[in-house]
Amino acid sequence: MKNKFLLFGLCLSLMACSEESSAPVDNSPTENKVLMLKVDLLTSEFEGGKELTFDDASTFTIAAEYDAPGDFGGIKLKYEELNAPLFEGTVHWMGLGEISYPEINPAQSFNTIENAVSLPNESLLKIVEYLPFATPLDEWPYAPDYATLWHAVDNLEIVKEYRENNPNAKVNFFLYTPSVGVGNPAGWDWFIILKN
Repeated sequence: MKNKFLLFGLCLSLMACSEESSAPVDNSPTENKVLMLKVDLLTSEFEGGKELTFDDASTFTIAAEYDAPGDFGGIKLKYEELNAPLFEGTVHWMGLGEISYPEINPAQSFNTIENAVSLPNESLLKIVEYLPFATPLDEWPYAPDYATLWHAVDNLEIVKEYRENNPNAKVNFFLYTPSVGVGNPAGWDWFIILKN
């Protein structure tokens, strides 16, 4: 009888071990993602955004290529380490260019939270410079008001996730001006770029 109990206990132990070992284990690394959030320059309203997924890279640097418009030009941002596109838009001298990449999802497609995400420390806030011949963007009449821009996106669930996953990452601010010359700031937008 004692042997039967031992045999029964051994069978139960083996069954428990096999059930545990068959459970899936997620050892996959976190995907390499960048979040682009669009905020209107004049109204500071969140207009939408896009989450982009990339191959793995150990660092994240934004490289800018600016084609100054004679009549037509453009701006491209790239994930420098991967030579992969982040943003592309046209710039018109006496007209209005448009974004060709990425396709921006509408604001209502983003989930919100009740408690706002705090504005990161000033040392983590960075302007994406792309006009080497011009006044630095932080000295423009349209220099970023970081607190106001951040307030436009601080209630997004995805912003909370990104900041919790990578709290020491730089928060990049990129001003897209699709019109220059007699440009109309009503068509301009800030992009807040976050790395997970």
